[in-house]
Amino acid sequence: MTVTTTVAHAQEELREDHRRLHALVDRLRGAADPGALAPVLEELHAALTAHFNAEEKPGGLYDALGVCVPEFRAPLSGLVDDHFRIAAALRDMRDRSRQAPGQAPDALLGEAARLAQILGEHEKREHAMVDAAMARGA
Repeated sequence: MTVTTTVAHAQEELREDHRRLHALVDRLRGAADPGALAPVLEELHAALTAHFNAEEKPGGLYDALGVCVPEFRAPLSGLVDDHFRIAAALRDMRDRSRQAPGQAPDALLGEAARLAQILGEHEKREHAMVDAAMARGA
């Protein structure tokens, strides 16, 4: 197995995860009231936690990228840090939405929109690394 196949394989393993996460983020963006956020935040927290673990596991996407292109190791560290910050923000939002279901402050809607934007930016950086690694034939 070549290293390129490893990156491609790791990326393919996560493709369905990305589709599912996109659907959840769309639901997050579409939440019209704070009370509608609670179930989406619950589901997104669980899905992102599993997704981040899959990306970071030995043999996962981040491992493959770091092996293929050593200069990606520092940017990958930044992506792992994103995982921590995103998960913490999501967990906090989820917990606040649980405290008063249907009565969460409207600020949660703004936070949800910002979180969706952060997730999109994170994914773009991830895809840029994968594309660069594949273009190098790494």
